[in-house]
Amino acid sequence: MSYIDVSGLFFGYTNDSLLFRNISLSFRLGEQVAIIGRNGSGKTSLVKLLNGMLKPQKGNISINKESTRDKSIADIATTIGFVFQNPNQMLFMNSVEKELELSLLRLSLGKEEQNKRINKMLSFFDLEKYRETHPRSLSRGEKQKLALATVLIQEPQAIILDEPFSGIDFNQRNNLIDYLRILCDEGKLIILITHDIDSIMENCSRVIALDEGNIIYDLPVDEFLLDETNLRKIGLLPTNYLKMIYQLRSKGLPKEILWKKDFIEFFKQTLEL
Repeated sequence: MSYIDVSGLFFGYTNDSLLFRNISLSFRLGEQVAIIGRNGSGKTSLVKLLNGMLKPQKGNISINKESTRDKSIADIATTIGFVFQNPNQMLFMNSVEKELELSLLRLSLGKEEQNKRINKMLSFFDLEKYRETHPRSLSRGEKQKLALATVLIQEPQAIILDEPFSGIDFNQRNNLIDYLRILCDEGKLIILITHDIDSIMENCSRVIALDEGNIIYDLPVDEFLLDETNLRKIGLLPTNYLKMIYQLRSKGLPKEILWKKDFIEFFKQTLEL
């Protein structure tokens, strides 16, 4: 069953120039979806419509069957969390603990429940030792974890992340991928705006590709990546691994071989012949 539904949506920053014209799509809990496309294709505008930062001129967006048209950004934030590309845009207080406390203010929780959630986030993101640290003193990866924690502490059912893998190192990236996989396994809806094809292959089950406000692909990730022209149509380049897979097809590699585990198994079987 879908959790977010977009129906007949029209939106533009001016009435004379519409970015989205009559688009419809839906998102389910427990799936991790990548939204990709060139700069200016409408990716950020779409997710800002989902979380209430922008309002459509026409059409409807509903969360769990309830229209968001008359809901405030604060109301929607309790069900759809949004993590900005730059974590500094989300951090305002003088300690890590106070950042988490701030995120809980509008939920009217008792002190015991507040402390429980704060301690859970500090433990989950390995930030306990930074409880009293000023967020400005944290590394980029630590700031990103804190920004994500300020969203997750509110326990939304859906989380949108804008380019979450930019500016972090390899280990931080892998840790974040693991965190997102855990959340998805727990039944959360994860929506990523990303150009990181590796992360899409590792985590996402679905790809939505935009071009000038049009949805040109909405496919399972394996179906999208099987056709080597799909990435190029939206201005993205395949990874070195995908380049190798596409090149080997001309040498007889079956088209359905895409994932690394399948390629390794195929290679082993070939050696045994």
